[in-house]
Amino acid sequence: MKKLIVSILGTLLCAEFASAQDIILKRDASEIEAKVLKVGSDEIEYKKWNNLEGPTYTIPNSEVFIIKYQNGTKDIVTTLSPTACYGAKSKYGKFKPHYQGEVAFAYGVGVGELSRYFNLNRIVGETVHGYRFSPYFAAGVGLGFNYFYNMWYEYDYNATAGMLSYFLNLKGYYPFSERGSVYLSIDLGGVSGVSGLAAGTEFYACVGPGIRYGFGDFSIRFQHMGEEMNAFLFRIGVNF
Repeated sequence: MKKLIVSILGTLLCAEFASAQDIILKRDASEIEAKVLKVGSDEIEYKKWNNLEGPTYTIPNSEVFIIKYQNGTKDIVTTLSPTACYGAKSKYGKFKPHYQGEVAFAYGVGVGELSRYFNLNRIVGETVHGYRFSPYFAAGVGLGFNYFYNMWYEYDYNATAGMLSYFLNLKGYYPFSERGSVYLSIDLGGVSGVSGLAAGTEFYACVGPGIRYGFGDFSIRFQHMGEEMNAFLFRIGVNF
């Protein structure tokens, strides 16, 4: 009889010990067996249950769904919703896919063999309209006008010319805050002379890094628009 009582008490103690840890249930459905030390406004401090004398760990509140304490109580840290992927607060804010447009102006410094004889500097105006699919990617179509305001200055002949560019625009973003991102832009399309230059179409490409903050945009790009008609663009834009 005495052995039976000892056995029952041992079983009850083991069961109590097994349920004595706190459980941190993450939003990805994984669990952490822990001893929760502190629940702050931004993060949770805890020790691993199998190493209570070890280091103190932290986990962002945004990664935790619920905390189950050893006494049976629970704390819901964040709620799950259908907008968990695109609606969660993060460094890029509460994001939803949306239309994205921009208007920009640039000054281009001509480079190449022809720039040794002719002034290939230009003023560029363009607009791009498309769709921001995620915080990291956008695509659209663009139309630009390149104005060569003084092409043949060495011959004392102030000729002007214009070229129309039309292109597909792709942007890859890396958000660094709710309002700001650095990005890489790539334009691929064609360009045609519309005034002062011979008619014809050339391959058009423009690539370079930039920074976007709020409605403002600044970038430096390399522009290719046919043989020896290349330039570096210093570009300022407005997003909407």
